[in-house]
Amino acid sequence: MNSSYNSEYFCLLSGENPELALYELESIISSMNDLIQLERTFDSRIVNIKLKETLLQNDERSILQKLIQRATMVHCCCKLLFQVEYKNSSTNEFNELVQSFDTNNLLDLEPTTTFCVRTRRIRNPVGILTKPQITQEITNYFGAAILKRFPNKKVDLEQPEELYRVIVSKYGLWFGLHILESLRQAVRKRTARDRPFFHPSSMNPILQRTLVNLTAIKEGQWLLDPFCGTGGALLEASRLGFRSVGIEIDRRIVWGAFRNLTSDKITFPLTNLIFGDAKHLGFRFGAISAVITDPPYGTAASTKGYDLNDLLIQFFIEIKSILSPNSRLVISVPSTVNLEEEAATILNASYRKFYQYIHRSLTRKILVFSLR
Repeated sequence: MNSSYNSEYFCLLSGENPELALYELESIISSMNDLIQLERTFDSRIVNIKLKETLLQNDERSILQKLIQRATMVHCCCKLLFQVEYKNSSTNEFNELVQSFDTNNLLDLEPTTTFCVRTRRIRNPVGILTKPQITQEITNYFGAAILKRFPNKKVDLEQPEELYRVIVSKYGLWFGLHILESLRQAVRKRTARDRPFFHPSSMNPILQRTLVNLTAIKEGQWLLDPFCGTGGALLEASRLGFRSVGIEIDRRIVWGAFRNLTSDKITFPLTNLIFGDAKHLGFRFGAISAVITDPPYGTAASTKGYDLNDLLIQFFIEIKSILSPNSRLVISVPSTVNLEEEAATILNASYRKFYQYIHRSLTRKILVFSLR
């Protein structure tokens, strides 16, 4: 283990696609100049993170805030007090379970603050953990343990000064002090239908923000969406503080994107919109550091008479002359489109592939190309 990292925390990842959630977190961390080290745990929905030991306490909070409030497939971040891996998955008695808890780190708690303990189950726990009341029993156990150690602390279920989270899974348990909540719910509420201009092919903001994060873009770099549609990805990139430029070939959609961008006072100064063709880009080599796009497909979208595969291959050839090595290109296509091998050859890139179920007739394939 690298001794230059300490101050351990844990994050709860979204259960809808833990593999994609982990890669989103890894991508953000890779853009943060080695300030954070990520460690997998015995459950794929929980990751432990350590911060560089040279960081001051105030800097730690700021770095964590940048990470957690940028990610959309993370629920929360907690200061890790302890974790336990179940050695016996057939545990069928509550007292057998709590014997594995090490509450020694309760010594580090503030002795007089108000507090609340909340327990969350994930996956499908076995044995004693299948009991419906297990979350309440664990909550009561930790609440009693804290009060026994610090009799002057008081329980406050409404506005506690300290919130302690217990995450219980099939494989283990994590106990920690809640530090930060992600903006996932706030992003979810910003539906595409609430914008001045709506198109039925619009992607939801949660996934758009995730794709932006998968590019591992850094501060000061430019992001391009060559099939920007109504501008949703540009809005999310700009809300994260990144400068972005979108290209759209349909005049009506360009005007709609303009309305959406100009109506958002937070993001408008950081966005640029071009009426143009993704097959003929005019950027100089290296001007764009990251590309994210959701090209047109489906009955509500138009490819202007082009076969989608042919359109994308021409786009990959064009974008190759613009992106420098170490850039990333993130693209979402229907799962029935199979062009990743040809695209990787054109771009001279490695790639990662993820699937995201949308509804009965659409599963998206998310491809992340890392140029060599």
